[in-house]
This record gives sequence, structure tokens and C-alpha cells, in this order.
Amino acid sequence: MLALVVATGTVSVIAPAAGAAPISKQQKAAQLQDEIDATDLQISALAERLLSAETRRDIAQAEILDAEARIQQAQAEVARIRALVEENLASLYRRSVAGSTGSDFDFDNTNELLRRGQYSKAQASNDDQLLQQLAVAQEDLAIRREDSQRARSAAATETDEIASVKATFEATRATQQALLDKVKGEIAAAIAAERARRAAEARAKFSRPAVNAPNVGPPNGSASQAIAFARGVIGSPYSTNPREGPSYDCSGLTKSAWRAAGVSIPNNSTAQYAGLPHISLDAVQPGDLLFWGPGGSSHVALYVGGGMIIDASGSSNAVMERSIWGSPMGAARVV
Repeated sequence: MLALVVATGTVSVIAPAAGAAPISKQQKAAQLQDEIDATDLQISALAERLLSAETRRDIAQAEILDAEARIQQAQAEVARIRALVEENLASLYRRSVAGSTGSDFDFDNTNELLRRGQYSKAQASNDDQLLQQLAVAQEDLAIRREDSQRARSAAATETDEIASVKATFEATRATQQALLDKVKGEIAAAIAAERARRAAEARAKFSRPAVNAPNVGPPNGSASQAIAFARGVIGSPYSTNPREGPSYDCSGLTKSAWRAAGVSIPNNSTAQYAGLPHISLDAVQPGDLLFWGPGGSSHVALYVGGGMIIDASGSSNAVMERSIWGSPMGAARVV
């Protein structure tokens, strides 16, 4: 049996064992298409991982800025309280050298002694309060510095993660291109026939009347607007930076489509699957989202009816409308 071995950036073909029956062009085409679909999913999953890491890094960088602002506030408060304490000490020193000695006190005047004692006690109490405030302010400053260091560490971790994912992404794209380079001549015709067969199979499967989705309800009434947006960007390039169009990754496309319909959904495919009500694959209706990979982590597409989806394809490097492909793990509904 012929097998394609996909390593980082390389593709090799293992010939059938001696004596094994030769495999047909159709079988070769099916195997090659499976490999292309697998790398497409891997690219999409890496793009989602990259998006998550960039989001976490952005959050960490915002926390750094917030912590730095709070550090400045805490430093100003520490300086203000220290100035008050130092002024009290200076005032006490000035009084001590201005001639107010013990001989000036009228120890026989009980009222005067009482007044001076009350003043001394009040001053001591005031200084105690200031020192307590100073301790609190210094503790707050230490906390803000820890917050800043923690945020900086998180940002550095996510920056390393982003670099790692980008390197893996590029290697996978090279692997994918090597696979696509094999699609030529007779094998290209066989793959076209295999794709047509799979597309017809998917359309037949998903064109049956949808069953009811219990406890979920019908799709959002703005589904047609989301679909219209997605159709309007067909042909836009695939991108791992889906913040805004005109380029999209898979979850960037679904988020943008529903945003155009006035509905906000989470940023990445995992969060979209986790945050929306789940429905069975035999209950999908136009506007629903289909997911691939564990917990929807690998890919997401917008279902448009008749077994067709619009998604951002890594293999085609573009937004496209096509039949449901591969093996979706589940679906969710925007309500």
C-alpha cells in the first residue's frame, strides 16, 4: 500500500511492499487528498493557536501598561506620605531647639500640663496613622511591581510561543506545498474526480431535511446577512492575522460574517464552539458553524445549506465556498 509520510517540510512516498497488489490512480488520489486535507487542518489549527497566543500576549502587554501606571501612582503616594512624616519630624526638631525646654513648663499648672500632654498624644497618634498609611502604600507599590513582573513574564512566554508556532506554521506550509506540487498530470485528474465524488457524497448527506435541535431553537434571523457577507469575501486571501479583512483565517471569517449581521461571537474556533449552543450535525441549518478537531480547535466554517460551507482554506490559500470536507466533529448555532 502506498503511503505518504509527512515530516517537517518534506514529503516522501513509500512504495508498496514487494508482491503487494499495485494501487490504482483513484486510491493514490484518495490518499493524497487525505494528506492535503490533513495539512489543511493542521495549518488552520496552527493559525488558531497563533491567534490565541497573540491575544494572550496583547492582554499581558495591556496589564504591563496598567501595572506601570499603578506603580507611578503608588510611588507618588509613598513620596507624599514620607514628606508629611518628614515635615512632622522637622517641626518637632524646630520646636525642640527654639527654647521650649522642660524648665519652661509650669509643672504646678495642671491645666497646662494636661493641654501639653493631649497635644503630644494627638501628634503621636497622627504620626502613627501616617506611618500606617506609609506601610500600606509601600505594600501596594510592591504588589504593583510584582504585577508588572508577572505580566512581563507572561508576555515573554507568549512571544516565544508565537515564534514557535510561526516556525511550525511555515514548515507545515512547505509540507503542504510539496503535497500540492504532486497534483499534476494524471494524478490531478484523479484527484479532481475524487474531490467531486466526496463533494457529491457530502451534499447528499447534508441535503436531507434537518432534524430539530432540542433546547436550541432556530438559527438567528440574521443568518442570511452573515452568509451574504461571507459570499462577498470569497476569494480573499487566507491569513494568520485575522484581526480585520480583507484577509481571513477560519475563525476570523466566521466572526466577521456574524459581526456584519450585528452579532458578536468569540474570537477563535475553540471559544466559538465553547460559547455557542451545540447541535448535532444532522440538525445543521444555514448560518450554523461547523467545527473540526478536539473541542473545535482545528477549524471552523459557516454552513450555507445543501451540504455547502464557506471557509478560509489553507490549501487553497483563500476564502471559498465548497462542499463539507473531511470529518467535522460538531456544530454550533448562533441564536
